[in-house]
Amino acid sequence: MTNKAGLVWRIVLVVAMGLTTVMTLLGAVGTACLAWSGNLYGAAFKWIVPYMPTYQMLVYVSLIAGVAMTLVCYAIVRGDKWFYLGALVTLIVGGGAAAVQMFYTSSLKQISFFATPPTNIRFYITAATLIVFVIVRFPGIWKHVTSANPSRRGNLGAPTGLALIVSGLALLTTPLWAGPSHMVEDYNLVLTLQIPIVVDGLALIVVGVGLLFARRLIALARTRRAALGNQ
Repeated sequence: MTNKAGLVWRIVLVVAMGLTTVMTLLGAVGTACLAWSGNLYGAAFKWIVPYMPTYQMLVYVSLIAGVAMTLVCYAIVRGDKWFYLGALVTLIVGGGAAAVQMFYTSSLKQISFFATPPTNIRFYITAATLIVFVIVRFPGIWKHVTSANPSRRGNLGAPTGLALIVSGLALLTTPLWAGPSHMVEDYNLVLTLQIPIVVDGLALIVVGVGLLFARRLIALARTRRAALGNQ
């Protein structure tokens, strides 16, 4: 395994953590609607009313975990030494909050623990990211991960760009994977946030593509400038 492979692993970590960050923040925002206004959505969500304070606490925990995850993403890109411990802590806290929410929702709605979308999807993504971080800690992989620093090699845009693109796609598709659990009288409540979802999702993708190809664009600009200078 070469340093190039180590860099690829670092990019995988950034993308996985970036996606988990978006899902965690989306989960907090989505839960907030019911945690503070569950009594306004009629009989379909009457089960949550007595437990709204519990869900409000889960929103706070998820928000804190999500914000902390953004710092971890930046630390991974920079190659800061604390990024691994920070990732483990935030993933465990964020995943734990999702698991607790799944437990309450499944118990109150009397459904399977694993049939609690979209929280279960957030939990699966968080768990998968945690597994990736456990895998890269194997000595044969870890030594290459720590030696491949994207920021020092001028590859800052690649991992960050990919993370933003994946996060943007996850945001744009929110009505699809979160809709089934947010239906009230055949209306998808997620669509009430359609404008910010589309605007923010497209913005993430555009910025991500820009960062992904930033080095090539800069190189082309320098080449063209040099060519004009030689004329």
